[in-house]
Amino acid sequence: MPSVSHSEVDSYLLCRRKHHYGYTKSLQRVRESAALAMGSAGHKVLEVFYDNILKGHSFAIALEDARATADELRKQVEIPSNRADIFDTLFELYFPNEPLVNKGWTILAVEKQFSLEYDEAKKLQYPFVVDIIAQSPEGKVVVIDHKFVYDFYTYEASIMQPQIPKYIGALRALNHKVDYGAYNMIRTRKLKEPDATSMIQWLDVKPEAQRVKQVFTEQIAVANEIQEIKELPEDVQDARAYRVANKMVCQSCSFLDICRTELSGGNSKLMIQTEYKIRERKEFVVSEEVEN
Repeated sequence: MPSVSHSEVDSYLLCRRKHHYGYTKSLQRVRESAALAMGSAGHKVLEVFYDNILKGHSFAIALEDARATADELRKQVEIPSNRADIFDTLFELYFPNEPLVNKGWTILAVEKQFSLEYDEAKKLQYPFVVDIIAQSPEGKVVVIDHKFVYDFYTYEASIMQPQIPKYIGALRALNHKVDYGAYNMIRTRKLKEPDATSMIQWLDVKPEAQRVKQVFTEQIAVANEIQEIKELPEDVQDARAYRVANKMVCQSCSFLDICRTELSGGNSKLMIQTEYKIRERKEFVVSEEVEN
């Protein structure tokens, strides 16, 4: 069943060539960047901790299980010299100041997969995974996204971020109560004297109904455009995968080597075979239920 996620739309709008490599050709580097590896590891540790809480285990047991997961991940993740040790940040600063369980919130869902069908005729789907859905002590249901960031989002910057509003809109369309969203941010910048205030920040996101409607309307419009391109012959798709050629985008792109080689008329076949692999598409198991 055709589906286009928030991440795919984000990649397409950032650079069509990047989208072409990552989604049309389904390529990914054999070894992901340090920043991505750190973010993935951090997400996994938090997933293990909160999943234990969801299952009714104590804070101490959840923390013990999370620490065991972190010990295994330490062997696989290289921390750059200019980045804080993500595991130290989590266990020395985040968990001692944990913002949900310690403050009486109820965990309703962890890494929950959903899919919203928005075009009945074409059976088009918007799949998404929510890091946490939780209920505040005041009874508000909040959709929460973990962010491992070099610097915290400002409130002004968060207004332009579409991810949380999309989740809110899609969940409401699936008849789930959602009052607002939040970014649970853990900083990865290396500081001389890190503390909880400088490394951990919570940012509420309470978008107006019009904003939720607008970002989801744009998600659907771009997803339809992507789907139309996917139905074209492969050579036409390649020809229309235009480069944004922007310094800020290119310098952090996983496909810079391939793109630069092909732009110069070179053959990237050997590079793709040795430095990249076909990204495995995870089986998407959808459950519409959320704990009460």
